[in-house]
Order: sequence, then C-alpha cells, then structure tokens
Amino acid sequence: MALDGVYVGGELGQISLTGTTKSVYNNAIGFGLDVGFRINPTLDVMFQSQMSSHSGLAPNLKIYSQTLGANLHFGMTDFDFTLGMGPGFYTYDSGVSETHFGIHGDVGADVVVSDGMRVGLGLRYHSLLGATGMDDYWSLMMRVGYIFGMN
Repeated sequence: MALDGVYVGGELGQISLTGTTKSVYNNAIGFGLDVGFRINPTLDVMFQSQMSSHSGLAPNLKIYSQTLGANLHFGMTDFDFTLGMGPGFYTYDSGVSETHFGIHGDVGADVVVSDGMRVGLGLRYHSLLGATGMDDYWSLMMRVGYIFGMN
C-alpha cells in the first residue's frame, strides 16, 4: 500500500529572529498546524503551516510559513527521532506583505505515547532564498500529533 497513515498535529513554541530583523523586532511565541502522509514507518511527507506576531520598533511583524517537507524517522520503542527538509513560502507582513521562497531543515524528538499519539519537540531553521531585507529565523516548537493508521 502506498500510504501507511495520516498525521494530524499542532505546534506551539518560540520563533527566534536573526540578523537585522532581530534588531527591529522581538522574538515571539508562534503556533502551527501539521498534516502529513506516512509512506512507511521511516518516511513521511508533511505540510506545515506556522504563524507568529512580533512586536518591535516598527509596526508589528507577522510571519506566515507554508512548508512541505520529507522527514526520515529513526525510532526506538518509546522514542521517534526525525530529520527533515523541504521547500516553503514565507510571508512577512508589517503593513506591506512580501512572500519569499525558501527552504527549511529540521530535527525532532517525540515520545511515543501510544500507537498513534506522539508528543515532542521540533527545532527548525527557515532559510529565505534571495530575500532582500528579510532574514532567516529559527523555530523551537512543542508538538502534539496523532497518526491515523491505514492498516
């Protein structure tokens, strides 16, 4: 079978800015939603949407990211470790909205609570490609999700 399961989850955590963006805006708490398709126990494809609102010297900055990633899983009985990367679209809105293309890389560690339930942390680096005036940023998110098995 080409599809082993469907993952649905949510994230909440710190969004840390870099570069000149950090000198104008504060770091903030962000949140996200995840929908993924598990191909097999070691590979999934995940769509993730994250949002954060940053206060600072200028009008508030809102960052929206829409990413697609391939994740490799390295699991033990009670833990699931992931490595992932993929493309994304990043919208920076501080009164004027600009969308940029980028890539992300992430690592994560989850506790396997039950056959479907996962709880853990994910660290992700978002790199905007060719974006002038917009800097890369980090996200460290607590995540909770459930895998609905197709078997």
